[in-house]
Amino acid sequence: MTPHLAGTVQSLLDDTLAAYPRVATLRHQRHRWTEPLRVAVAGRAGTGKSTLVNALIGDRVAPVTPPGDTTTVWYQDGAGPRATAYPRDGEPFELPLTMTPDGPRTGQAEGDLVIHWPSRALRQMTLLDTPADGASLDDADAVLHLSPAARPADLEPLRTHQHSAVARATPIATVLVLSRADEVNGGRTDAFVTARQIARRHGRDPAVRDVCLRVHALGGLAAATARTLTDAEFETIAHLAALPRTDTDGALLSTDRYLRAGLPPDLLHRLGLPGVRLATVLARTGHDTRLTLAGELARRSGVTELRDTITRGLIARTEALKARATLLAIESVLDGQWTPRTDALRVRLGRILAEATEFREMRLVAALPELPVRFAAELEAEAHRLAGGDGTDIPSRLGLDEPTDAPAMRRHCDEALLRWQVLAEGGTADRRQRRAATIVVESCASILDRLGV
Repeated sequence: MTPHLAGTVQSLLDDTLAAYPRVATLRHQRHRWTEPLRVAVAGRAGTGKSTLVNALIGDRVAPVTPPGDTTTVWYQDGAGPRATAYPRDGEPFELPLTMTPDGPRTGQAEGDLVIHWPSRALRQMTLLDTPADGASLDDADAVLHLSPAARPADLEPLRTHQHSAVARATPIATVLVLSRADEVNGGRTDAFVTARQIARRHGRDPAVRDVCLRVHALGGLAAATARTLTDAEFETIAHLAALPRTDTDGALLSTDRYLRAGLPPDLLHRLGLPGVRLATVLARTGHDTRLTLAGELARRSGVTELRDTITRGLIARTEALKARATLLAIESVLDGQWTPRTDALRVRLGRILAEATEFREMRLVAALPELPVRFAAELEAEAHRLAGGDGTDIPSRLGLDEPTDAPAMRRHCDEALLRWQVLAEGGTADRRQRRAATIVVESCASILDRLGV
């Protein structure tokens, strides 16, 4: 993100605070700029939120509170496991964590609960495991919304966050995660492939794209277990794979048959029956070490693809997403109470929305694969890259693997700028392609500006 957008938004925040000095939410926004990206994991009860948290952290951490609790649990990086309760009324206090075979557990807490846990993933983002009522989404910069399907009723909770002027003008910061991917096709081993195809089809539906940045299918149990697969669990899977298929195929038809056959219940709990089927097939077909099996399970489950979207589409855009969250907070305050400075602040907010290239880039990167008339593959890849889809630093945008001096980067950018200017000015027949090309031109101009041209 260019310093211009960050500086402009923070300047507007400071001036809004001066006009509304008693609004705590504005003061809160100041502190959020110094923190990692906040990503809320949202959805109805039973959609697999805690399982996804474990898959992303790469450890068996969630849930830490009793089922049915309305507490929002914040997972942050820390030197060691620690729990702090933040009651709605009163001072924060430490809570004891009890370590169990299924992860840490603590007593029920009112308000929010912060879990500090050593994790590389948490160095770049804070995860919020939210209650089913959708509380705490205003505290998030981005949302992973879990739902078993993408029916209109399932999408309705996402529409409630898209009505304001800022929300409509800025990129959508929600990724729709179709949980239960392992249950598609009756949980057969091709369930994950079919689920990905369903997710892509939903991703091309305008009604779905209006409420989310991208759609992913996820087999949560397989994803979480792949990240935490133990040697003992691998040995159990390898043992099942080595048995004659006449001994295992019937047992893997249903949970009852599995348990009646005396197969290990712990593995069923960890992977679910579809996951056990898939892991057994993978172990039979060459994934004969724990690492290779875990890696293929992660890939098939959809978590590898989802993590890539989080890294490239969300974390790489941390400051732009924080700018969006700040503008939403400012808009809410301006809409709620008029002061003599309100109208001028609203004009400045509108100008930011109209001029911010970063927001248009994020929309373009999300929309490119779904344009009705596609660019040639090479051009589409270049547009994706120049708009920051492979990273927002200049070498990543220009596709430069080796260190290059500024004059060479300017030459690369000049060539791309000329190519996309031709497309933007009528070199393509489709109006949406010309609009996309115009955004790429803006990206090139921003790169040249950062290079000092």
